[in-house]
Amino acid sequence: MTPETAISIRNLSKSYSRAEKRSNLLRKPAKNESFFAVDNISLDIQKGEVVCISGHNGSGKSTLLKMIAEVTQPTSGEIEIDGKVASILEIGIGFQPEISGYENIFLSGAMYGLKKSEIEKKIDKIIEMFGFPEFINTPVKYYSSGMYMRLAFSVIVNIEADIYLFDEVTSVGDTEFRQKVIREISRLKSQNATILVVTHTPTLFSKISDKFLTFDKGKISISNTAQNSNNNRNNPLHILSDTLKQIKETYSSEIDFDLVEINIITSATDLNKIFDTNIGIKANFKYKSISEFTIVMAISDQTGNTITSASADLQHGETDNKTITFEIPSGHLRPSPISLNVDITDNQGKTLISYPNIANVPFTEDITHSGYVNIPIKVEVE
Repeated sequence: MTPETAISIRNLSKSYSRAEKRSNLLRKPAKNESFFAVDNISLDIQKGEVVCISGHNGSGKSTLLKMIAEVTQPTSGEIEIDGKVASILEIGIGFQPEISGYENIFLSGAMYGLKKSEIEKKIDKIIEMFGFPEFINTPVKYYSSGMYMRLAFSVIVNIEADIYLFDEVTSVGDTEFRQKVIREISRLKSQNATILVVTHTPTLFSKISDKFLTFDKGKISISNTAQNSNNNRNNPLHILSDTLKQIKETYSSEIDFDLVEINIITSATDLNKIFDTNIGIKANFKYKSISEFTIVMAISDQTGNTITSASADLQHGETDNKTITFEIPSGHLRPSPISLNVDITDNQGKTLISYPNIANVPFTEDITHSGYVNIPIKVEVE
C-alpha cells in the first residue's frame, strides 16, 4: 500500500447462505446454499479520488461499502485503510428514533469521536444544511425517509474524516437536495478527501467522479477513469457506449440488446434554451431477439416520476445497426429539471432491460412557473 493509497483491497470476497426453493409441499427444512455477494475483487483507491459505484440491486455494491466501514467482516481477502472513515450506509443507522434530530446530531458526532464543544461549533451549519429547522426538536421516528437522509448527510459531511462512504444518498431526496449533495462532495474532494458513492444514477456524479465501477454478480465488470468511461462529460447531449454500459440494468435473458449511443438534437446554441426548440432524441442500438419487443423512451422528473413517454415496437431478429428517433415539438415541455430513460419491454409490458437517468437535460434556474408540461390553458377573469 503506497502513501498515496487510501483504500487497498486484495482478493476480497463475502459469501452468504440462502435457502433453496422447496421441491415439494412437505414441510421439510430447506437446504442452504452459498453465494458470493462480493467475489474475489482487488482494487486500489487513491487519496482524493471520488469513486462512483453502480450496478443492479444485489450486485454487491452495498456489501463492499459495509466491509470497508467494518460493519460486515469479509469471508476472505484483505482491506487496508489509511485514514478515518465516515459513512451513510442505510437510512437511520446510528439514529435513535425516540430522541430528537437535535439530540441525534450530538449522538452521531460522539460516535465519530467529536467532543460536545466541537459539535456545538458545527450545529448551526448542520441544521441549516438539514433544511427543516422547525422539525429539529422532533423525535426522528416521525421523520420521512428524505428527512432522515438529509439529517444523516448533514452530520456526516461536517465530520472531519479522510474517507467518506455514501450509499444511495440521492435516492430519497428532491432536486434541491441532490444539488446540495453534489456541491458538498465537490467541497470534500477539494480538501483531498476520498469518497465512494453507491448510486443507481451515476450520470448525476459524472462531472465530479474520477473513477467509475460497475458491479455485476459480485464482480467489478467495468473499471475506468472518468475521462474514458464518461467521454461525453463536456457534451451532455451526446451519450456514448461506455456511459450507457454503466447504467444498463438487465432483468431478463430473453433479449440481447445494447444502446450504442444517444444524441439529443437541438438547434439551440445556449443549452438553457433547449426547450424553445424541437428536441430530437436519436438512439443507435444493436440487438438479437427471438421475439418482438418494445423500446420505450420516457421523460421523468428528478424523483423518477414519468412525465411523458413514447414507444415503438420492433420485430424479432438480429442487427448491429439500428436507429430510432423520438421528436418532441417545441413548446410542449417547460424548462424544468428532467431526465431521460429508455426501457426495453416484452409485448406484455414486462421490463427486460432498463437504462435509467441516461441524461439530465439542462434547464434555466430562472423559473417563473410550475409544472413540466406546457398545456395551453385558457384563463378568463370577469
